[in-house]
Amino acid sequence: MSRRTKRTRTDRSQAFTLEGLVGSIVVLSAVVFALQAVVITPTTGGSVNPEVRTQLQTEASDILISVGQNETFGLQQYVLYWSQDSQRYAGSVNQRIGYGSSTPPGSFGDLLSTTFSERGQSYNVVFKYRTNDSNRTGTVPFAYRGEPSDDAVTATYTVTLYDNMTLTAPNATGVEIWRYDTNQTNNERGYYPIPNAIDGPVYNVVEVRLTVW
Repeated sequence: MSRRTKRTRTDRSQAFTLEGLVGSIVVLSAVVFALQAVVITPTTGGSVNPEVRTQLQTEASDILISVGQNETFGLQQYVLYWSQDSQRYAGSVNQRIGYGSSTPPGSFGDLLSTTFSERGQSYNVVFKYRTNDSNRTGTVPFAYRGEPSDDAVTATYTVTLYDNMTLTAPNATGVEIWRYDTNQTNNERGYYPIPNAIDGPVYNVVEVRLTVW
């Protein structure tokens, strides 16, 4: 056998080995990418696996904590972002769905959009408050986008409103919230849906509920 023949066979063997190695790397890369994608993508039919639910729960909680601790405009201020002129949250669609499919204002809306909307997840934000009957609660939709799926996750953050606080919408007049009426049809003093349900300087305790699916 000539040296040329041996060299040719050796070169072919090396080429086949290299092709096999490259093919293995491509397959491995595809598997790794698929595994990474599972963490952020809902499964078929709108349901999500336990890993995704855990991630959504953590992200929802982190958003509420981040906005809640914002000293410039926190969750307390969003609860008070009510417009007397339109009798709904300033710039929102209506009282029934709040901002609905629109992005809520400020940093809160930005975080909700980049964290959930841009990844195909839906969310609802609802303010749950005490009524004048201490055994009952009521809700005000801030951003209602539909009925959550069975595997939705919910994070909550509690804020306290005080009698001497004022509404925070751009057209707010500076009237303290205890002066407003919760009866929309008898609102000579102005209308705000969350009532003054607690004696003393505390106006109400509101639970901000963020549900994601």
